[in-house]
Amino acid sequence: TKIRHGEEFLDRGNKVRVQLQFRGREMAHQEFGMQLMAKVKNDLAGMSQVEMEPKLAGRNITMTLSPLPANRRKRRFAPLVEEVMSPNGKDAPVENQES
Repeated sequence: TKIRHGEEFLDRGNKVRVQLQFRGREMAHQEFGMQLMAKVKNDLAGMSQVEMEPKLAGRNITMTLSPLPANRRKRRFAPLVEEVMSPNGKDAPVENQES
């Protein structure tokens, strides 16, 4: 879901900052955080280029992605559907369900 939101921002031409905060003993396994950042970078590779590589600062890892030119962007995930429509093109009625 977060990657999908990042893709939406990149599609609009905005930069995306990805930040991961370690809590408690997670600092002992920073390699898992770097793996997660690599996954995000790979998932958004068709939409962005890395402006700032993942960098550890205190308990946070931060990475900045900037959008590719509009003609080179390729969406990996489908856009989110905002409304559920009925087959006739109007909003589907919602029944009151009380227990």
